Amino acid sequence: MGSGRVLILESNRRLRLSRTRTLSGEGYYVTGVSSVENAAKAAKRQSYELLIIRVEEPELLNMLLAQLPPEMSVLIIAAEGIASKTAECSGIGIHSFLIQPFSMNKFKGSVAQAIDRAHLVKDGLETKILANLGHANRLLASETEIDKFFKLIVETSATGTKADYVSLSIKDETTGMFVVKAQQGDYKPTWKNICQQVIKIGKPILLDETARNHSCLHNLMTEAEISAMLCVPLIIKENVIGAINHIKVTKGTRFTTADLDFTSILSWWGSIALENAKLFSSIQMQRLHLEKLLHEISLAQENERKRVAIEIHDGVAQWMVGAFYDIKACSTLISESRFADLELELAKIRNTLQRSIKELRRAIADLRPPPLEEVGLATALHQVAKVLNEEGIRCYIEVDENLPQLTFAEESTTYWIVQEALTNIRNHSGASDVSLHIQFRDDTVSVEISDNGGGFNPDEIMDSEIPLGHMGLLGMKERAELLGGYLSINSRSRKGTSIYFTFPVSPRVTMKAKV
Repeated sequence: MGSGRVLILESNRRLRLSRTRTLSGEGYYVTGVSSVENAAKAAKRQSYELLIIRVEEPELLNMLLAQLPPEMSVLIIAAEGIASKTAECSGIGIHSFLIQPFSMNKFKGSVAQAIDRAHLVKDGLETKILANLGHANRLLASETEIDKFFKLIVETSATGTKADYVSLSIKDETTGMFVVKAQQGDYKPTWKNICQQVIKIGKPILLDETARNHSCLHNLMTEAEISAMLCVPLIIKENVIGAINHIKVTKGTRFTTADLDFTSILSWWGSIALENAKLFSSIQMQRLHLEKLLHEISLAQENERKRVAIEIHDGVAQWMVGAFYDIKACSTLISESRFADLELELAKIRNTLQRSIKELRRAIADLRPPPLEEVGLATALHQVAKVLNEEGIRCYIEVDENLPQLTFAEESTTYWIVQEALTNIRNHSGASDVSLHIQFRDDTVSVEISDNGGGFNPDEIMDSEIPLGHMGLLGMKERAELLGGYLSINSRSRKGTSIYFTFPVSPRVTMKAKV
C-alpha cells in the first residue's frame, strides 16, 4: 500500500475520477481538480508530495507549473509524439514522465517512484538544513550568536512548513513570561494571547479548523482568524523553556504530521543551543569568579603582611626597644650597686619579654591556622576563643550540631571571618564578653558574632578613607560575597557590635561536620 498526498490536475472528468479512485484504493490521500487555479488553491491549503498533470500543449506547461509550489514533485503524462517537447518545456524541478499509452500497473508504479523520489529529495534538503544548523550550533558562544541561530531556526521552519507566521519564544526567568526572540511573517497583536496559551500546554500541539479537542483554543483561533496552528516546545531537563509557534491564516490550510516532525527536530536543536549557551555563560562566570577570587586572595595576603608588619612594629618591636633601653639602665644600676632597683628593672624586662613572646606566638598562630580538614571548624574556632579567654575576654561559642560537612572554601572563609572579627574585638573594642553562634537552617549557614565593647560607626569606616587597621572589615564582606553570601555589621557607640554572616549550602551535602 502506498502513502502520501497526491494532487491530480486533469480536465477530463472521467480520467480524473478513475485515477483518483485507483490511487485512493492504493492508500494515497488524493485530491482531484480540473484547473490550474483550483490546483493552486489546493496546494495552498495542503502540502502534497506529488502533482499529476496530463499535458496536451507542451508550450503551456512551464507557465502552468509556475503557478504551483516549485518544490512539489510532478508526474507529467504526455503522448509519445510530444514527450520530447514536453521535457524541453518542463523547466527545472522534480519531474517524472509517463508516456501514453500505459497500463494501470505502470501508472501505479510511476506514482510510487515519483513519491519516493520526492521523499528522497525532501529528506536530503532537510538533512542538509539540519547539518547546517548543527554546524552553527557548535559555533555558539555569545548572546548575539544565539539570537542569530534562533533567527535561522525560524526562517528554516517557516520555509519547511509554509507557515504565514513563525515565532520562537524563550521564557524569561524573572517574569515567567515567554518573550519572542525571533519571528518571521506579518504579526497581529491579537495572536499574542493565543500563542501564550498554546505554549503553556507544554507539549507539541497541532490545531486546525476541524480540531475539536481544544475547544477553548479553537474559539480563540476563530476569533483571531487563524486557520491552523503548530506549536512545539523547547525543553531542557523536562522543563519548558520556550516554543516555536506556527500560524496559517488562509482558510482551509493546515499543518501536517511531517511538519510536526520537522519542527520537533528544529526545536531540539534550539533547546540544545540554548543549554550550550547557558553552560558557556556559566563557565565564563566561573572563570571571572576565579579571577576575582585569585585577586582577592592576593590582596588579602598583601594586607595580611602589612597588618602583621604594623602589629609587630607597633607592638613587639616597640616593646623590644623599650627592653633594650631597660637593659642599658641595668648596666648603670650595677655600676652604682643599686641592686634593689636592678631587681625591679629585671622583672620589668622579664615581663616585657614574656609579653613579646606571647604576642609573637599569637601572630604566628594567626598566620598558620589549624588544619581545618583534620580538627574541624568548631574545634578550630574553640582554639581561637581559648586565646581570648586567656587574655581576659570571655568568649562563648555555640555551633549547631546539625551543621553539615562544608567545603574547604566554606570552612576556611567562615574561619577567616570569625578570626578577623575576634581579632578586631581584642584589639579595638574593649569588650569583656563575646558570643559566637553558628546555625544551619533551610540549606543556609548563619554566623553571628556579638560583643559588649565600645562599638563604632560602620558606615563611616566603609565609606571613608579607611585606615589599614580596618581593612579586615572590607575583606570580610568581600569574602562573604565570594561564597554567594552576605555580611552585615550592626554597631553603635558604647552599645557593642554584632556581625551577621550567612551563605547558602548546596543540599548535596549530607555528612555532619566535626563539632
